[in-house]
Amino acid sequence: MVPRSANKPAPSHRQRARKAVDSGSAGTPKGTQRERLVEAMIELCTQSGYQGVSIAQISSRAGVSSATFYEQFDGKEDCLIAAYRAAAVRVFGQMTAVNDSNWSDAARATLGGLLKGLQSDPNAGRVIFIEALAGGPRLREEQRRVRAEVGQRTGRFLDATPTSDTLDIPTVALIGAVRSIVARHLRTNAEDQLPSLLEDLLAWIGSYTTATGKARWSTGPQALLELAAAEEPSPASRAPAKLPRGRHGLPAGVVARSQRTRIIHATAEVMMAKGYASATVADIVAAAGVARDVFYEHFTSKQHAFLEAQRHPTQYILDACAASYFAAEAWPERVWNFLYTLTRLISESPAIAHLRLVECYAAGPVAIRRAEEITRSFTIFFEQGYGYRPQARELPRLCSQAVTGAIYEVIQRHVARHEAAELPQHLPQLVYVAIAPFTGAEEAIGLVEQISAKHLSIRR
Repeated sequence: MVPRSANKPAPSHRQRARKAVDSGSAGTPKGTQRERLVEAMIELCTQSGYQGVSIAQISSRAGVSSATFYEQFDGKEDCLIAAYRAAAVRVFGQMTAVNDSNWSDAARATLGGLLKGLQSDPNAGRVIFIEALAGGPRLREEQRRVRAEVGQRTGRFLDATPTSDTLDIPTVALIGAVRSIVARHLRTNAEDQLPSLLEDLLAWIGSYTTATGKARWSTGPQALLELAAAEEPSPASRAPAKLPRGRHGLPAGVVARSQRTRIIHATAEVMMAKGYASATVADIVAAAGVARDVFYEHFTSKQHAFLEAQRHPTQYILDACAASYFAAEAWPERVWNFLYTLTRLISESPAIAHLRLVECYAAGPVAIRRAEEITRSFTIFFEQGYGYRPQARELPRLCSQAVTGAIYEVIQRHVARHEAAELPQHLPQLVYVAIAPFTGAEEAIGLVEQISAKHLSIRR
């Protein structure tokens, strides 16, 4: 993915799509059919969602037979991967390259081009930012590759020659903020509003500036915490032990609750091991150690069990985070407490976290909507920041959304890579990302180091 120069006209969507398919088939009848199938996938995903699209529908929209579809692709996900590649070329090709500039000019050109590209080609944007999340391991690997390229592109304006300041924010956090805001607008068909968000995004990005010449604190070793000894796991993270065989005299309610909770934890374990699409009720039953009819006493289907596993710890997590937040007086320390509790709970329950943050996008619109509602609810913990100092009152309201998206991205990537246990180590970095727009970046560094030293001494 090579960004176009500022003076070179962008190729048309069809030209970019043509480049995105295998070069060996371009110009042949099969190549033309392949391009039509890819375009049909992009259009149908927008109309019905990836999970609601069938191979017959894709073939019909492309004007080919299902047999021709299978000549071009191994299956539906294979076609989605090709659509994702084509959409990435179309969308990220709009990110204008600006060389030898300060970060502000470079960010304006890069993000401005991206937002305008999404406005003009929202179908491609929805494939990238929404529908591709429902894919399996192969598509996730393709997403990682594309995100790495976008990260390199974004890193160029973070490293652009500064005039009087330097941006101190991790690239992954910046990408996460933009991705979250873009996806939310695309889901609500509000892509026409995206270009108008540019100034607010630049204001948020600019809130992470520090004096020129200083090393970036947010990506240095000082932004990582020494991992402490494991604490006692929270009750919500533990699956109940199997009940004794035979007659045990336990009340029916205790038995039912134990069975239900074991099935919920087994659902999460199976989803992490096999993915939603490949998991079966038989897999869940075997992992839970219950009979199949016991499963159907509690749940009507695999999806029902998934939705209950997604919902199961939500109230506990929110209550625990709120309690730790209000245990402190000063807002920066409140944010530390909240994120400490959140990252600890996630690290204790990697399977539940994987279900809630990764597999939810493959489990249908209800699971996706619930996941996004939960994520948005965490913006409440950053609202107090707008009153922290006079300058914070001037910040756009987009800031708390951007901060939430940035933190979510860091957490989600760790969970997706099965590295949830490492999340507590990133607590100083996450707290810095959360408070810097409201306190100022340099004061945020001092506050995080002060709070970190205090809590480290308490734990010792």
